[in-house]
Amino acid sequence: MGDSSAAFPLMRSRSRMPHLASSSTWDADVIVVGAGPAGSAAAAALARLGCHVLLLEAQRFPRDKVCGDVLLPEVASALAALGTSLDELAPDAHVVEGCNFTTGSGLHAGGNFCDRRGQTHVWRILPRRILDERLARYAERCGAELLEDHQLERTEWDASRRVNVLKVRQGGGHTTYLAPVIIGADGTFSRVAAGRGLAATASPPRRYSVALRAYADHASTTPRFEVITDGLLKRGCCWIVPVSPHRANVGIGVFDARDRLTRGELSQHLTRMLGSRIDLSSASDLTGWQLPSASLRRRTVADGVLLVGDAAGFVDPFTGHGIHNALTSGLLAAQAAQRAIASADWRATGAALCSYERAWRRRFAFDFWIGRVLQHVHGNQRLLEAVVARAARNDSWAGQLMGLIGHAEPRHHSLRLQFLWSLLRSSLGRPDVSTAWSPPA
Repeated sequence: MGDSSAAFPLMRSRSRMPHLASSSTWDADVIVVGAGPAGSAAAAALARLGCHVLLLEAQRFPRDKVCGDVLLPEVASALAALGTSLDELAPDAHVVEGCNFTTGSGLHAGGNFCDRRGQTHVWRILPRRILDERLARYAERCGAELLEDHQLERTEWDASRRVNVLKVRQGGGHTTYLAPVIIGADGTFSRVAAGRGLAATASPPRRYSVALRAYADHASTTPRFEVITDGLLKRGCCWIVPVSPHRANVGIGVFDARDRLTRGELSQHLTRMLGSRIDLSSASDLTGWQLPSASLRRRTVADGVLLVGDAAGFVDPFTGHGIHNALTSGLLAAQAAQRAIASADWRATGAALCSYERAWRRRFAFDFWIGRVLQHVHGNQRLLEAVVARAARNDSWAGQLMGLIGHAEPRHHSLRLQFLWSLLRSSLGRPDVSTAWSPPA
């Protein structure tokens, strides 16, 4: 998926930061709020670069985080840039090699996550209760100071001292921390974003992405996960993702929809669509959450502040996956924060912090755009049925479809003009044409 050292060259350095005259008044060079994948990646990268980093986590590990638990192929390169690997952090992860897709009319297509050369790329499945703690402990081993049970209450910018002031609740008391740069990795309803005027502007939002997730008994007979759609659930689907040979992450998600469904309505759809496939009476940890909406117009930088992961809305509009984007944004933010500290310029208009917004837009812009296009295809029941019908009778088409779903290679490699033209023909009910993959120009 690309050379990590080329993508994140600064992560290889371990040189110490130059001492700054005012640093004796700070508690850290950078404070990272939230020890999920984005926050832990940023903290680990900064610590490896020689920065003094505090990593604040509102809860104590182990703690749950509602998620699909999917580690996409891109995760490997991000972890390599941090000096670690999936083999080190997730040796016990369950492996998924492909997808079985079923529509409301009963049409079925399936295949492995193959790139255009026919090579299969696997997903690793590891519950966030395990993954997040391992990433946070790794950041700690890199030199970051992990502070659990530290919940941010508010943050403000002290213009006279050019420093961030963080008010934190710790156990039964309160603590104040000072740092020139803070990285907000505290989720969809980020207090860092809200306190610094970076929260999503639409309230209530014009579109919603919501989901329910549980763990249930399920005997996996194939190394694939299942996606089930239904004409009654607009822009949504159910999933069954094996986390072990006998247990699965099951859930339902609605993405980028105009109508907001209640928890009860989602639960009814889940029972109707999965009740015949899985024993939902064995389900545990049924939890709902709201996903942020990805937007290239979202502001992610203020004086001394950077937003990463869900706090910045970096969730795939098509699949809802976010771990790989979280890790990548954490690495990009670490680079920008390190430059800001080294240059003693952490203004929102400064070159260092501005470089972060340019970097994440270059990295995510196409994926966000094409993700919305694919979500529109998914929301059109007639077109979706036509696409799956073609995949069921055309192995090459199925390979491209599963490669897109599985992130087997960058999307701009998969979405050739021939594939898009064939997609249009499907929507018009035209006969099959050759859909052989062509290499990128």
